Amino acid sequence: MSKVFKRMQAMFLAVIMIVGVLPTVSQADDVGAKFKNGPYLLAPKEHSMVVVWESTENVPSTIAYGTDKEAMCDPISVNVNEDAPDFQGTKMNLFHYKLDNLEAGTRYYYEVKLENGETCSASFRTLSSDPSQIRMITLSDSHIFATRNELDAAVKEFDPDVMLHCGDMVEGTGAQAEQFSFWFQGKVDNDFIHSYPVVYSSGNHDQGGVYFNTYVYSIQDQEYGGTVEGDSSFNYGGIHIITMNSNPWGLFQMNSEATGAQADEATLKTIENAMNWLKADLKTDAATKADFRMIMMHHPVSDAYTKRYIPDVIEPGKVDLMLSGHTHSYARAVSSNPEVGAGTIYLTHQDARTYNKKGDFFYITRDKGSDVLKVENYGATGEGAESKLANTTLVAKEKQQLKWSDISIEPTEVLYNGEVTVKATVTNVGKGLAAAVIPVDDNGKTRYLYEFEDGIVTLDPGKSATLSGTLRMESLGKHTLKLADKTVDVNVTYREPTAGYANVRIKQGDKDVSDPTSNVLHIKADVNNIGNDAGTFNAEFKVNGETKDSKQYSLQSGESKVAEFSYTFDKAGDYEVTIGNAKPQTITVEGSIQGMPVVKDKSGNGNNAYVHGQPEYGTDDNGKQTLVLDGKRDYLEIPDSGSYTPKDSMTGMVWANLPSAGTTKGGVSELTEQYVDLDGKGAIPDHNPLMVKGIGLGWGTPYMFRMAIRETGKVTYGVCLQDDNGEFSWNDGSDENFGIKKDTWVQYTSAFDFETGGDSYENELHSAHVDKPAFENAPIKTWEGEPMYIGLGFKNTLQTKRNRGMYHTMLPGAVSQVRFYTSKLSEDEVTAVRNDPTAGGASADNMKIWLDFESSNIDTAGTHTTEWVEITDAPTKLAYDAAFAGKASITATVQTSDDGKTVKEEKKVELANGSNTADLTGMAKAKYARIITKFVSDLNATESSVPVLNEYALTAGETKTWNTLIDWQKGTFEGAAGHQDSTVYKNYAKDYDDYGTVGEGQEDETKFTDIENHWAEDYIKRAEKLHLFDGTSPTTFSPDVAMTRGMFVKVLGSLAKIDTAAYAGKSKFADVKEEDYFCAYVNWAQKNGIVAGTSPTTFSPNENITREQTAVMLSNYMDYAKINLPESEVSAFADNDQISAYAGKAVQRMHATGLMVGRGDNMFVPQGESTRAEMATILVQFCDKIG
Repeated sequence: MSKVFKRMQAMFLAVIMIVGVLPTVSQADDVGAKFKNGPYLLAPKEHSMVVVWESTENVPSTIAYGTDKEAMCDPISVNVNEDAPDFQGTKMNLFHYKLDNLEAGTRYYYEVKLENGETCSASFRTLSSDPSQIRMITLSDSHIFATRNELDAAVKEFDPDVMLHCGDMVEGTGAQAEQFSFWFQGKVDNDFIHSYPVVYSSGNHDQGGVYFNTYVYSIQDQEYGGTVEGDSSFNYGGIHIITMNSNPWGLFQMNSEATGAQADEATLKTIENAMNWLKADLKTDAATKADFRMIMMHHPVSDAYTKRYIPDVIEPGKVDLMLSGHTHSYARAVSSNPEVGAGTIYLTHQDARTYNKKGDFFYITRDKGSDVLKVENYGATGEGAESKLANTTLVAKEKQQLKWSDISIEPTEVLYNGEVTVKATVTNVGKGLAAAVIPVDDNGKTRYLYEFEDGIVTLDPGKSATLSGTLRMESLGKHTLKLADKTVDVNVTYREPTAGYANVRIKQGDKDVSDPTSNVLHIKADVNNIGNDAGTFNAEFKVNGETKDSKQYSLQSGESKVAEFSYTFDKAGDYEVTIGNAKPQTITVEGSIQGMPVVKDKSGNGNNAYVHGQPEYGTDDNGKQTLVLDGKRDYLEIPDSGSYTPKDSMTGMVWANLPSAGTTKGGVSELTEQYVDLDGKGAIPDHNPLMVKGIGLGWGTPYMFRMAIRETGKVTYGVCLQDDNGEFSWNDGSDENFGIKKDTWVQYTSAFDFETGGDSYENELHSAHVDKPAFENAPIKTWEGEPMYIGLGFKNTLQTKRNRGMYHTMLPGAVSQVRFYTSKLSEDEVTAVRNDPTAGGASADNMKIWLDFESSNIDTAGTHTTEWVEITDAPTKLAYDAAFAGKASITATVQTSDDGKTVKEEKKVELANGSNTADLTGMAKAKYARIITKFVSDLNATESSVPVLNEYALTAGETKTWNTLIDWQKGTFEGAAGHQDSTVYKNYAKDYDDYGTVGEGQEDETKFTDIENHWAEDYIKRAEKLHLFDGTSPTTFSPDVAMTRGMFVKVLGSLAKIDTAAYAGKSKFADVKEEDYFCAYVNWAQKNGIVAGTSPTTFSPNENITREQTAVMLSNYMDYAKINLPESEVSAFADNDQISAYAGKAVQRMHATGLMVGRGDNMFVPQGESTRAEMATILVQFCDKIG
């Protein structure tokens, strides 16, 4: 009871203290200058704090401070920062002052005065040198910061020592300096921003100008000793805290590579410097002697570029916790390496932009001396709702404290390459989060089961999970498997030659990348002999489970080849295809043609728009006819004719009325098809496009121009430039009047040029301005050949082979007019167009697209004409399959000819809805026939109908069928007819396969899934192509697994291309059995003086080969093969005295030839083990040297 009373008493006193020191902002009688931002606190330390503020006017400022608010020091004059940048043509009035020589853990009061203006009085507490408890609040992606009141209350109740912000403080881009006020501007007199210091990382939205650096990094980096922009660290209460700027890889490199370019050298150098700095920082005493190490950055480990760089540094560096944001989706992850498990925990914040029960902020605490760091995730469902605990993560100093029980290992006998199932209940007996790992000892080698049916499983303290996984048994004989106190002997027996199939990859068509319009399929799979002897196998190609073709492949034991087939489909549809028993893939063969109304371009430039879907007509507030897009299938496509390509300026306009019915949020995304989450990042179908030209709406520089609606109801605008930070974008301003107006006709306008920057307008409101881009000589990225869309776009991760983002997004609402100019219209010119929307108006010469939707301006009739086809008799019938309703219609005219040019006879048929047959009896015999199809679409105000034709089957002696898109493309379209691409309505979890060369067959490169981004990736691929190495499975190479002596001798034998039959039989070594895959190779190596064994009677084939043993065997092989390589003079290794006498000359020879080098600090590490990746590198270099 006494402990409880003391805690309650301490909490009561803390509340009294906080209430007594609440900050206030007061005004002079005749107020002039005001605080535009702040005062806010940066770079907290034990003995200093930096106070920063921005004024609306350039007036003298003073600051006074002290430990007694009634007896502060005399006011100190503070001048405007000399290096403050301009914003919108005016120098920013930014001030900062460092309060130094302070006492640790002490509350200080301060007062900032603007001459003849506002005064802010507040207080803060310096970091304690020995805190009894560490308290932090962390968050990310505050953007418009709808949760500010929730955070303000939380901060005052929790009273953190420091706050951490993982980036994205603005809604638009960092070029919009005014949007930093979402975060830095105090909204109430006692706003938390005045009294609680914050450490920051920059987000992708914070980039685009110099302003984030101005507000944060220019001071934070200096105070924390950052040498790479945004990368610095400090210690507090036994925690080493690192803040990193992840934009160089997560934004700039991604921007370039996502659209097929390469990041520039400066970006790559920055990344290199950042990684070197991070490695060095983690080796400092500040890091290694800390109880915990924590890192924060914007882009999470789920981001491909963060995953490429960060885990390989922070996991060996013993980082306990990484905090991030960016995805707006809470996530908890651990290392993908089972040996690390939850040794490094990755937490991604949901976001602080809007309320979410999944969490808005993290509360992090640690009591003095505790070996546990507690992270509590709190969130609220809305304004005024109680903030509730969503989940807790405990980070303990002792990692991976697991216990295994109820263990079963079965069966006890399996065939070679068969699987043993290991099942166990895994319990976390530690104090912190753990990852469930089942480590099985297999004859002295640890094999991990880590990724289970649902992926990696994490366990909170005290929790258990019953899990099972399989181990492939890849060598004959007895295997003693041990897990905890369970030991089972498994006998691996001979398997007849058996084929295994894996890694299906497909490509449609004969282009370099898959062509979704083609009906030709190319398919490959790896076929591997998992038996003990050579065999011949019949690989079957299957479509929807039915065998369509087969080929024979002869394979040695363990050998893998590529089976490949090609197939042409004669019917459109979805098909499951595979080879053997490999997991099938689904392909879509496009078909059908249809009516496709055309909206004529009134600008005179011929930039007509195709109407997709079946939109209805509506009426705007001026009585003009409109198109009502359903947000599901309806959109406009304006092909790229080249005539609307801008050079240095552009303006886009869309008049739209967006509905409110069915929405609960500011935007309209709820009215579109909701996404199935394909990548675990919780994507939402927003960024609903008013206008976009390009292949995506973000994630790089994938568009020329965009106007799109975010979930909040704010409109985002942008143009992209050819630069790796070339997305120049902005959002509506923070004024509540800015953004879409539902159930109201609005002229949405975005205008840009290089001189004045970007401006956006919503009717009479000037909703945003952003200064000109900070890119010199960076031309507009025009995305030549890509159409402009109204109502359709693609978003999230760009799939460069598909040439689009992974998700599609659409616009629900009515559209009355569309315009696009290759000049920037002024506000007055925009207003003039709005006031007289039926006139060409200002800058008419630069207006390249002008669409409205009066019936007189829309063509609804179009035709398709097939090619002339040879026939053997008179046409007798036309079978067809069609779909339409209302006043829509399809008319077929069957024509015949004797020369394939001149029409001999024709017969017209009015098609009916459904599958039917038209009688053509009476037509004369001819040599050729074709069909002209007229489509008439029915757009109306109630239920539009667009006619669709799926198939023709013309009987004229023989039967000729048109079904697939390839069939229809042999003919021609004219007017309001075309094909609806079904792929635009689909979302894709992954890009097209890396197929390689069609017909490459056996020479196809095996796809190892575990070498991507590995340092030796290129060497491994070459080693496999040279047939020096096989994978450890058809899809894995195991690059970091140590090479055994038996493996290496087999590699040397493969290099020598020995005849294994000549060396078959019993070995002189007792531990090499005739059935061992390496037996013949060991016999060859022993007989030719390449190996001598570890004793007269043993070879130790399953022991990992050491580096000095590698040098000896390779040197002996060179003697055997009579290979002499040039040798250079080299100095002795620093650990030369540790090299065994028998290996000294061989090591020196390998060093002199450059085949083997040291591992750092001039150390050879002779007893170190050589991994498969190192061996691949050595042997490929060896092959290069010997030609």
